[in-house]
Amino acid sequence: MLKMTTQVPALLLCGCCLLCQPVRSQDGKTETEGAPVATLLEGVHDFGLVEEESGFASHAFQVKNTGNAPLLITHVQSSCGCTEPHWTKEPIAPGQTGNVLITFDPMNRPGPFQKNVTIFTNDKKPRLRVTIKGDVVPKRANLQRAFRDTIGTVQMERKAFLFYTVRPGSEAKQEIWIRNFSNEEVTLSLEDVPEYIRLEAPGVLKSGKAERFKITLDASKLPDKRGHMLERITWKAVSASGATVRQEVPLTMNFVDDFAKLTAEEKANAPAIQLSGTMMDFGKLKKSGLFSWGNKSVSQQVIITNEGKSDLTLHSVGSNDERVQTTMAKKTLRAGESIAMNVILSPKTVKGQLATDVYIVCNDPHGPVRSIRVIAEGYK
Repeated sequence: MLKMTTQVPALLLCGCCLLCQPVRSQDGKTETEGAPVATLLEGVHDFGLVEEESGFASHAFQVKNTGNAPLLITHVQSSCGCTEPHWTKEPIAPGQTGNVLITFDPMNRPGPFQKNVTIFTNDKKPRLRVTIKGDVVPKRANLQRAFRDTIGTVQMERKAFLFYTVRPGSEAKQEIWIRNFSNEEVTLSLEDVPEYIRLEAPGVLKSGKAERFKITLDASKLPDKRGHMLERITWKAVSASGATVRQEVPLTMNFVDDFAKLTAEEKANAPAIQLSGTMMDFGKLKKSGLFSWGNKSVSQQVIITNEGKSDLTLHSVGSNDERVQTTMAKKTLRAGESIAMNVILSPKTVKGQLATDVYIVCNDPHGPVRSIRVIAEGYK
C-alpha cells in the first residue's frame, strides 16, 4: 500500500480576522491591503559530519511573517523519503515566527548528502525552498561494519556513487574510504571512465591501510540531455600473488536544467511538481501460483500533479534497479493536470530484501529531482 510521508492540512480561512481585511480611510478608500509575507531567516543548514550510529539529525528552519496578515504554512514537501518535515500548523501573526522542523535519517546512507525541502504558504509567492546537507559517517563498531561493501579483498564504505543534483557547467565531488583487508598489497586501476569523470585513487593499496577514493564530475562535459543517468566504471584489483578481481561500480546522477538565468517572474510562473507520496511499501510478495511465481506482477500508483502555472516536463522517470519498472501515459502535464505513475514489480525477480529509489527529473526550478522509495520483501 502506498504510504504518505506528508499530510496536507486543510487550508485555514481567517476571513473574520481584522488583519486580513483592507484598512480603509474615512472616505472609504483602501489605505493598505492585508497580506502575509513569508521570510526565511535561514535557507541552508549544514549538519557537517553526521554519525550514522547517532540516529536522526534534525534542524528547525524559522519562517517569519514580515507582512500584515496571518501567514499559514499549508504544507511542506521533501525531495526524498529519508527527510521527514513537521511544521507550525497554526496561523503565524505578523511579526511572529513559525518553524519547519526537518529530520534526516542517516541509516544506510553513508557519504555526502544534500536534500531540498519546499515550504508552501498563503503568501503571494507561495513557495520557499530550504536545503540540508552534510556527510554521513558510517558506524564504526568494527571495521567490517564500517567498510560493509567489498570488491575482492578491498572493502569500502559503499561501492556506488550518486550525484543527486548536477547542474550544467558545475563540478560535483564525492569521496569514500577504501581499505585493503588482505595480507598483501593490491594494485588498483579503473577502466571505462567517461570523459566527464576524474578519479583519484591510490595505485597501490597497502595491507591494512585505509585511503580516500575521490571522484569529480565535470558537468560541462556531459551530453546535453536532462534526466537520470547511469554509468558503470570497471574496478580492477590485482593482488601481489596475481589474483585479479574485476567489478562494475555504478555511478548515477540527476542532470537538471540550468535555472540560474530565470527571472523572478519566470520562476513565479514556472511548473511545480507535487507527488501524492514518496514511499511505496509492497510488503512481503506472494507467489502467484501453487508451485510457481507465474507471470503476475504487482503494482502501486503515485499521482503526479502540476501545481504550477506552465507545462511540467518529466525529463526522466525510472529506477537503477531492473526489477522495478514504471509506466505512465505521458510526460508533459499542463498547469493543474495530474497523471498516475505505475510502479511495477515482478515477485519472481525479487529475492530477499528490495530497497531502491525511483527518480523523477523535471523542469520545476524549485525541486527538479524527486525520489520515491520502493521497498519489498521477496522469498529467499
